[in-house]
Amino acid sequence: MSPYLLIAVSNILGGSTYAVTTAALKGFPEKDLILLRMALCAALFLPFTWRGRRRLARATRGDWARIAGVGLLGYALPLSLGTYGVKLSSATSASLLVGMEPVAIVLLSSIFLGEALTGLKIISLALGLSGALLIAFQGLPTLSGAFSDRLKGDLILAAHGCCWALYSVLGKSALKRVDPLDFTAATSIIGFVGVAFWAWSGAHPSAWVAATPGAWLAMSYLSVAGGFLAVILWNVALKKVEASKVANFIFLQPVVGVLLGVGLQGDPLTRWSIVGGALVLSGMYAASRS
Repeated sequence: MSPYLLIAVSNILGGSTYAVTTAALKGFPEKDLILLRMALCAALFLPFTWRGRRRLARATRGDWARIAGVGLLGYALPLSLGTYGVKLSSATSASLLVGMEPVAIVLLSSIFLGEALTGLKIISLALGLSGALLIAFQGLPTLSGAFSDRLKGDLILAAHGCCWALYSVLGKSALKRVDPLDFTAATSIIGFVGVAFWAWSGAHPSAWVAATPGAWLAMSYLSVAGGFLAVILWNVALKKVEASKVANFIFLQPVVGVLLGVGLQGDPLTRWSIVGGALVLSGMYAASRS
């Protein structure tokens, strides 16, 4: 199966998580949602970690340092920042500001992985970012309105996008020697352990009992689709292609956000959404050909 198809599906699942996070936050406090989401995801990966324990034992110290860095800084940290950012801002802003991730991937992979910063990669980023801006702002971007009222949340979401870039850049070197499924399982469990130390003291178990079935369903979707399936597909593909080539596919996420709004909430499909979606798809194609 084409790695670009795997990347596309991964980002479709990832793009759906912003709206689902909004739904889950109606039933859980932020820390509790992060803790429960990562706990379920880690539980799903435990059998895979056990099965790959002998392969993981052969990983070098450098590989384990990268695995730990990805689990804590490239997975647990951005996931936590994204949850707080969506709470303070909106799912639409999250879809826009995740555009910081591919920009950071292309730049960091050029600096640390020695990947060429070609003209076509730069064009693909420009197309994707332009499309994401049009979709999120429904027109030409301005510094008023959406940003002025939710500045704190938007800054957190921008940082969340940059931190996600560490997942691909740090992980790329380790994936040369570590099986993608073993890598994904180990980073997810390490990320959960880090979050548990931080979040457990501030958790509110009483809120778990009071949460509605819809909130539990939303949390489960975030774990299974966003934290389990999406990252497996991403890492399988990342092992086969350059990190900078997969970066632009992240711009699928605002397209998914618009489609969810149209299908589930009755939002109008505007001309800006159509034009923005076309730019995103053009950027994806350019990235796959670079």
